[in-house]
Amino acid sequence: MGKRELMRDRLKTLSDEAYKEFNDRILNAPSMPTLGIRTPKLRELAKEAAKEPEGGWLDEMLRDHGSCVYQEEHMLFGMASGYRKASREEHAAMLDIWVPGVLSWADCDCSTSTYKWMEKDPEFWFSYLEKWLNSSREFELRFGVIALMDHFLNDRYIDEVLRRYADIRSEDYYVRMGIAWGVATAYVKYPEKVLGLLKEKKLDIWTHNKAIQKCRESRRVSAQDKEMLNALKRKQEEEHGNTRI
Repeated sequence: MGKRELMRDRLKTLSDEAYKEFNDRILNAPSMPTLGIRTPKLRELAKEAAKEPEGGWLDEMLRDHGSCVYQEEHMLFGMASGYRKASREEHAAMLDIWVPGVLSWADCDCSTSTYKWMEKDPEFWFSYLEKWLNSSREFELRFGVIALMDHFLNDRYIDEVLRRYADIRSEDYYVRMGIAWGVATAYVKYPEKVLGLLKEKKLDIWTHNKAIQKCRESRRVSAQDKEMLNALKRKQEEEHGNTRI
């Protein structure tokens, strides 16, 4: 039995049927079965897998181009790739295999948050993300959007991040939700820049409204700002008609 099969059996022992039922509802990604494993347990296992010597489970996954049976298996692959110590070229090769297999927002977001090494070599990684930001596939594009939010909301890149968000035109739900989340997250640190984006109506109306909604749901946005943003949303709706979000 190979390391991939052994790891799959180990993952099955962590399965929680009650959590699986809940998780399946919020994932809404029926194309790959799930086991129902809580994210903290997956993270622990990913850190362990990332430290294995050459020829371990992660190397087998890379050799087999990320072939998986369960979503948690693919998420483990993405997280372990993030935790592994490697060169930027090796990390890029891992992402080239992992990203096309992403089939849910949780797989995308939980793994992308581990790629802290992007912040140590931002010029390389910002350029690398371009191919995913130009993808027509929903979760490849969401990966690019979430990576910008997680690792590039800083003084050097904020203008470029907001420009890239504004340039994206997609009808895919998880792409637009990702952009709205990214814009709302950016608002906490760069309110004036994000307000300019919103006032200039650079986002489609659905994403514009959803970004404002997420700002208003945030505990890090003041009550005064929330009211101001709500007034901006009402004005937008009056001009374009009420668009349901």
